[in-house]
This record gives sequence, structure tokens and C-alpha cells, in this order.
Amino acid sequence: MNKFLLFPLALLFISVSFAPVNAADIKEEQTTEKYIGKSEENAYRKVETVKEGQRYTTKLLAAAIQGYDNNVFLDPRREQDTFSEGILDASVSCPLSGRWDVTGGISAHNITYWKATDANLTDVNLKFGFDGKLPGGMTLTTYNDVEFVEYQKNADGNYFGDKVGLVLKQKLPNNFFHSFSYEYLYKNYSDRKAFDGTGQPSGRDRMDSRNTVYYDLGVYLKRSMFKVFGEYYANDSNDNFLDYYDYDSLRLGSSMIYLLTDKMSTSFSYYRQFRNYSGRTIPGDNTRGEKDRTWVTSASVFYDLYKNTSLGLSYSYRQNLSNNPTQKYSGSITSLGLYCRF
Repeated sequence: MNKFLLFPLALLFISVSFAPVNAADIKEEQTTEKYIGKSEENAYRKVETVKEGQRYTTKLLAAAIQGYDNNVFLDPRREQDTFSEGILDASVSCPLSGRWDVTGGISAHNITYWKATDANLTDVNLKFGFDGKLPGGMTLTTYNDVEFVEYQKNADGNYFGDKVGLVLKQKLPNNFFHSFSYEYLYKNYSDRKAFDGTGQPSGRDRMDSRNTVYYDLGVYLKRSMFKVFGEYYANDSNDNFLDYYDYDSLRLGSSMIYLLTDKMSTSFSYYRQFRNYSGRTIPGDNTRGEKDRTWVTSASVFYDLYKNTSLGLSYSYRQNLSNNPTQKYSGSITSLGLYCRF
């Protein structure tokens, strides 16, 4: 896996429609998932050091990225802007026994837009978990990920999040593999109140929860890796006004990594997402719920400048179709980044 230079930075994001709520709601929901892939496990190589007879595995990724977003807020306004990103991700793994390791880490991520500064954010994660080997070629990972998100120009978007989950992976014959994961996410917005059924702020902080299940099946070939995946999650919020943040999501897709040379690799991905809102209705017809159908495609190329330093060029395009006319849009992100692994 050390050959696979770097999985593409997944600049993929979730959208919401216009509604009589604080503008911070829209901006937060539209930008939260731009950086889902910022700490992919295979983004950097392992470095092992020996300390007092105990073997530790450490990982460090530092990245600087410059990009262009032609629809920052994912709406018909199509506000365009350039942005700068910085990523620092460090983790350590320590064996507890012959079959189990304890892991921990911290990561910091910043996105700064040059003009659309309301979308600027800083995200800090504290991670802790266990990795273990099970019979039948299976591995089990459990984790707890505490997250602090701050929007510098948009305090109502700040939140504290906590993710807990588990991942089961298994090697199959003929270089096939598959994995299954479950995750529970809790988010508390201490600076924002939930709306009641009349559309007025209540006395309670807004709180969201999400249950996610994910499955993938893939194969390693001589110079490539290919996989298909499916993900389902249900989002629930105590914001009762039209159940604005309650919806089900199904995502189906595939991805491939291909090694062009020992120093250069490419990656491609595509997925379709189907979102059905339980209470959000479309303009002019309060009997019909909103349904969004989104497709996203991405492509990247990475080149090893040095042993632990890569240059990456990425492009992502997204189009959303909806029975809500205000929610039909398209947008793309192009970025160039320098990634250092230690």
C-alpha cells in the first residue's frame, strides 16, 4: 500500500435548500463535508521508531493546498472564489498485545476563502481507538473522534461533535477485500438555538445526530485498486421547524487508483446520492416533500517529488437535481496541493 501515493482529498460536500432560517445553517451544512477525506489512512506512509524496547508506529501528514471553487455556497448565486487550505494530521499506535493496538491522534484543518470569508473554518479533531486482529483474516477498529469546528465569521455555525464507531475489514481470496462500518455522530451547537414548530428559536441548543452504515467490496490488481461502495445514513435534529434537517441519504459509487509509474498515480471516483427529507416541503406545494438527486465525480493525479513529498492536482464536479427549483445547481473545485508524510 506504500505505493499508493495519496488518496484524493475528497472535496465533496452536502447541500441544503433555502428556508426561513439563519444563514449560518445553510453555510454550515454546505461546507461541513468538504474535507471528509482529509485524513485517509493510506494518505501517508508508516514510520516506525523504537523507544525503550517498545515499538511505536507514528504517522504525520502536513499539506498546503491552493484551490478554486466556482460555487462556494452551492446555490444559484454561483459565488466563485479561491481558497487556501492547511492540514496537519498526527497519530501514534502502540501495541497492547500480539493482537491489539491502541491508537491516538490529533488533526487540525483550516479552509480560508479570499473573498467569501463567511465559509472560512477551522476544524480540530482528537482521536482515540483500538485496532485488533480477529480470526478469518478480519481486523476490527473501534474509535472515538471528538471534533471542534469554528467558523471565524459565522459563530452560529460553531459546533462540538463526537463520533463513535467500528470498522470490520476482511481479506478475501484472489486479492479481494471488503469492509463494513457503523458510526454514530452527535453534534451540539452551543451558539445556536433550535427552531420550534412555529419557526421561532426555542430555549434549547440545536443538536443533531446521525446513524451511518457503510459497506465496500474491492480488489487489488497488479498496478491498481478498484472498489464499489454503498452508504446509508439517517440524520435527525431537534430543530422542529418543518423537520428541516431530518432526511435519509443513500450513496452508491465506485473508485479506482491506478499506478502510472513508480512515482505517479491517478485516482477516479463517482457516486450518486439520493436524499429524501421527512418534513421539508417544496415552494408552492406544502404537500410534497423535497427529494434531491446528486452525482459527484472526481479525478486526481499525484507525483512523488521526493521520497515522502507528493504534488497533487485534483478536480471534483457536482450536480444536484431536485424537485425544489431553488436547489438545482452545479459546482466544481480544482486544487493543487503539496503533501508531506513523515
